[in-house]
Amino acid sequence: MKRNFVFIILLLSVLSCNVFLISCDDEEARVRLSKAEREKLRIEDSLALKIGILPTSDCDAIRRADSLGIFDSLGVDVHIRHYNALSECRIALKFNLVEGAVVDSALVDVLKDKDSVALTLGPATSLSWKLLTSTKSRIVRAEQLVDKIIAADSHGYTRKYADMVTDSLIKKQKKVYIIQCEDVNVRTKMLTTGNVDAAFLPEPFASSAIKSGARVLRDYSSQSKGVIAFRKKALADKRIKQQYELFLKGVEIAKKK
Repeated sequence: MKRNFVFIILLLSVLSCNVFLISCDDEEARVRLSKAEREKLRIEDSLALKIGILPTSDCDAIRRADSLGIFDSLGVDVHIRHYNALSECRIALKFNLVEGAVVDSALVDVLKDKDSVALTLGPATSLSWKLLTSTKSRIVRAEQLVDKIIAADSHGYTRKYADMVTDSLIKKQKKVYIIQCEDVNVRTKMLTTGNVDAAFLPEPFASSAIKSGARVLRDYSSQSKGVIAFRKKALADKRIKQQYELFLKGVEIAKKK
């Protein structure tokens, strides 16, 4: 009886070891597969045309072309990079994370002059802004911005607009506080919750804020300042240049949809 018991114990030990070894083999296989998949994705991403976009209405045609498979039908593999701030698009272009990105034309000068990024400018986009005031601030005139807080981008046209709006007040030795708030989602929330007195917002964020009670102090929607900018070094590659041309064709098709 004792021998049988010992035999059973040994058998169970062997089976346990086998199960352990099998599970180890399975785990190693999964790791190898995961590495292979990651490498495959890395290669695919390196061969694709990477475009940075914002959650703004002027990027709708790019999103539509992507979702409708227009890029695929043209034979161009486009990988969309979603950013929430112009500063993120700036970083992506500066550090070669994308071949192109939707920015504003004032930021183009920053990229060229401060970041030494040579750019080829593609089509213009309808990027524009409204200067909105919070319901809590009760501001209806620019003169009432004295000692108030305005949220804008650190660079780009919203900062220029902010300086223009407050310039006459500053000359009269009156203070206006312009704070940098890059993320358009955060900027919208800060305005609608009354954490800032005013903010520059693009569409569709401006319309959303107006529905929440924000007031329009200045409307710059007739001044389209957006542009799709591409790195010149990237376009020096014939393969990328061909992708670029097909990408632009796809965007134009999507605009008509």
